[in-house]
Amino acid sequence: MSEYTSKAILKTDKYDYVITINTTNQKVNGDDIVYSRYFSIGSYVSDDNEKKTCVDIYVMYPESQKILPFLNYKLAKLITTHYNEKCSVNEKLERGEGTRHMINTAMYLVSRICPFIEGFELNDASTRICDNDTIITLSYFSITQYGKTWYEKNFNAYIEDIQKTNKYKETINKLINLKLTDWNTFNIIFLQGVDNKIKEELESIYKECETYGDFFKNINKKGISNACIYLQPWIDRLMLTTDLRNYILFTQWVIPIKSVKKVELLNYKKGGKRKATRKQSKDYK
Repeated sequence: MSEYTSKAILKTDKYDYVITINTTNQKVNGDDIVYSRYFSIGSYVSDDNEKKTCVDIYVMYPESQKILPFLNYKLAKLITTHYNEKCSVNEKLERGEGTRHMINTAMYLVSRICPFIEGFELNDASTRICDNDTIITLSYFSITQYGKTWYEKNFNAYIEDIQKTNKYKETINKLINLKLTDWNTFNIIFLQGVDNKIKEELESIYKECETYGDFFKNINKKGISNACIYLQPWIDRLMLTTDLRNYILFTQWVIPIKSVKKVELLNYKKGGKRKATRKQSKDYK
């Protein structure tokens, strides 16, 4: 097998991204046949002078089934999704909408280059950095806001196993409708070592609620920045009392290809046709 790397700036109607594609070929009857491709989208250098990538996707091509017959090459692997304002070039990537655009752009580009793809597999271990620099599990945070994970809400991600899906939804409904214990018990179980100011704010909200669903709703009324800070110290502990961890962190989720929105790729060319560009840049083939 042989490998080669392509690198360029991919321009879109909203943001531009550094793209790197590592391709592995193998010789078949004297011809080079693509075996796999590893896509890195949104490369940048961190403040610590480390090279980072924002989205990584791995694709096995149909030829790989001759070596790995049980492989489902029609599902690409969405390995890494990571937000940083430096993920885009020339301008800062916006948190939220910018993150969605970046991930969608990555999947759309892969779908264009690998038209046999039917979806993207992922293990949802995504996190969010709160404004106080603490880190919250994004799927849990999203469940408190919408009753579903971030990838469910934004890309219609789903669990292929219907029984697991049903149990997952039942677990969320059970949690949302679960009645709160008295404040002192909640404080002892979940808030040991938490900042007193956060405790005071949570206590005032808690004592006005009957269920966890009410509690989540009223916390999120404080705004996404405050909610992130209020939930971060204890939400993982609460979720460990349920089965949600198994259904989210240790389960393969799938984003169907139909949920990937079309992106205007300004300098991507395929089949010899060139897109209109804002600035001249090296093209991907």
